[in-house]
Amino acid sequence: MLKTFDDCAPGLALSSKAAETAGAPFEQSGKGRDALLNCLISGGDERLECEPATGLNMYGHGPSPRPQDLAFGSSTASTISAPAFAAVQAYYADLLREMESRPAADIYAREIAQLRANLLLLLGLDQNPGSSRVDAVMATSGTDIHLFAAALLARQDDQTLMTITLMGNETGSGVMAAASGRHFMSRVSSDRSVGKGEELSPGHGTRNTSVAVRNADGTLRSEEEVEFELKGLIELARAAGLRCLLVVTDVSKTSLLAPGLETVFRLKARFGAMLDIMIDACQFRVSAATIRAYLAHDFLVAVTGSKFLAGPIFSGALLCSPRMSDRLKQRPLPAALADYCAKADWPEGWAARDVLPHRANFGLLLRWKAALFELERFVGVPEEKVIAVLSAFAEAVGERLKQDSAFELLDTRPIDRKRLWDGSNAARWDDIPSIFSFYLCNPQRGGILTATETAAVYKNLAVEHSDLVPVRLGQPVRCADFGDMPASALRICLSAPLIVQACNSADALDGLISQAMTVLDRTVDAVAQLASQPSIARASGV
Repeated sequence: MLKTFDDCAPGLALSSKAAETAGAPFEQSGKGRDALLNCLISGGDERLECEPATGLNMYGHGPSPRPQDLAFGSSTASTISAPAFAAVQAYYADLLREMESRPAADIYAREIAQLRANLLLLLGLDQNPGSSRVDAVMATSGTDIHLFAAALLARQDDQTLMTITLMGNETGSGVMAAASGRHFMSRVSSDRSVGKGEELSPGHGTRNTSVAVRNADGTLRSEEEVEFELKGLIELARAAGLRCLLVVTDVSKTSLLAPGLETVFRLKARFGAMLDIMIDACQFRVSAATIRAYLAHDFLVAVTGSKFLAGPIFSGALLCSPRMSDRLKQRPLPAALADYCAKADWPEGWAARDVLPHRANFGLLLRWKAALFELERFVGVPEEKVIAVLSAFAEAVGERLKQDSAFELLDTRPIDRKRLWDGSNAARWDDIPSIFSFYLCNPQRGGILTATETAAVYKNLAVEHSDLVPVRLGQPVRCADFGDMPASALRICLSAPLIVQACNSADALDGLISQAMTVLDRTVDAVAQLASQPSIARASGV
């Protein structure tokens, strides 16, 4: 019988030194707390692993709160907030007590079902008995959701599936492999090693093709050009007797909705039943109303709790409309997915449960618990206040990035969801950008820093110095090649907890904007420090 959560994280336990480092900013200690930290990094793949020396994962985040950080990097990953950690800690203690007398897998099944219901409730999705219900499949990450979607749609009517995704620089590095029905990491949530890049179901592979939304120099391709390419790809798939899943990213790493919804609806009207649509909303920078609108069109919707909601990495969910649920719930799953998820992660009545083990993933449960803590606080704030905060932040940060010669804005376009609302121009908070992407400029010679130099600035900002707190920006995104010089963009982002805090008062909003200016000031200083080194003097401008 499981009495602690240490068994949830084989091979992932933090050393006592790393646990102390990871938890240093949060005033609590003890074996129970260390067990909780270990549980929060359990039940996923190697991206959850923390370095023994620092207690931080590959994204520079750990499992415990770091309230002193200037946390503006939620487009990449987040650190759990102190209030969310306190709530999860109390919940964890209750579960521990219950596990003295009940099997862990039974407790997990009950709790993940309740969490699923709470997520749907917070999104305003009707769950009354006897009504048509939206279903949610729980997953350890957004990338896992792409794998699940491909598995559910593969071989329907004995047709091979072709998935169409954006390039990984706008979505995620493992998305294209997952959308191909392949293992995208070397270890899975059951802690079993797998062959990265190998098919889950050998001989029944899903095809994947990816579409770029940017030109080589980082500028955006026209929507007409993207639509023409997509139309051609789907026509070829239809001629070859394939089904298609088009993944629409809302929003991408660089704050794009791509491909555009006018394009998406025209393609759906043209190709009908052979074309399914999944909305990759894994940033969760969409409102509950937007999610409901997508589901009303029978689009699958993927969300995670670790970006905008600022829960700890990783937690994901695939939302299915009643019609899509009825269509997919009898679909079998590849046996290999038994290593990725538990029976209870899938809704009652789904055939997928038949091949999955009755086991617990308390790491996933606790990470989602933290994310829903933040979602509940966020949805409780009047939308007009959220709009006011987002608008003020966008104006201040946008103006600074435009006027300061140390930065160059990455090409972008407004978020346009009018097609969902029959052309309505009503103000909605998720129409306002919360990710701002920018290149860094060479202060000595002009031009944009190389990708390598930008990465060095990013890493330097994240290091805790004796007199400076860490700055968390969105990690560099490879967006362009200027001749033979690759270039990357950094991102400054708002998260739900930052918005909730700024909604408290005018002073709180001023404080948020002041912090953002400090982050950009620190970034300029880090570039100047890099520029003083001989290597940057050799960097060519553009």
